[in-house]
Amino acid sequence: MSQQLWGSTYAIWPLFMILLAMTIADLSHARLGVGRDPQSNSKQSIYFYGFQLPLTVLIVISLLISGSFYVKAHERLDYANLDDGNLQRSSLPQLKGLATRGDWISNFEELVRYTNEHIPREEGVLVLPGEDLFYFTTGRAPKFPVLLFDHTVNPYSPAEVLEMARSRDIRWLIVKQEMQDEDEGIEKQRDELTEVLEQDFEQVESLSNYEIYQRRDPNEKDDEDDPN
Repeated sequence: MSQQLWGSTYAIWPLFMILLAMTIADLSHARLGVGRDPQSNSKQSIYFYGFQLPLTVLIVISLLISGSFYVKAHERLDYANLDDGNLQRSSLPQLKGLATRGDWISNFEELVRYTNEHIPREEGVLVLPGEDLFYFTTGRAPKFPVLLFDHTVNPYSPAEVLEMARSRDIRWLIVKQEMQDEDEGIEKQRDELTEVLEQDFEQVESLSNYEIYQRRDPNEKDDEDDPN
């Protein structure tokens, strides 16, 4: 719970419950002090188990109240607009059960259809700034070591990304235009990478929310370099 209640992810809660239960169980064997038995007037140890149930009930009530507000407020999804647009459900079997408001799903499925129809499965694809479901949905193996181009997970400069794309024979570039998380840092890095990669790639298709680039043939001259 290092990010306190507001920032911790849902996956941390099961671990927290286990640690809490272990702590209460260990405290039940802890001696709190020494007291006198009213009947025999003799000294006897006082253990925690007398306070175990009230403390547990208090903790459970506190977590239920604070956790309910946490879940209802969608704190970890505050970057996403969950109210605009009609609710859409995925028609792809790989994404069965996925639903969200807006055009995100339909735009992504358009990309998946285009990829399946026009991009050979053996050719490498680079996705900017990174579509988490792309490789899972298309069943393709990524040929690039970075799947999300964010400063927190991408250690490479634009020039290094270009060289790695050449060395790994990346043939296709997909650039997502509008993102659900409007992070200016991610958008800036995406634009910088796209500008550098355009040295080797040219745009061949424009989808609803994705621009498709293909690697240029190094033997072909650029139109700008052609004097005619």
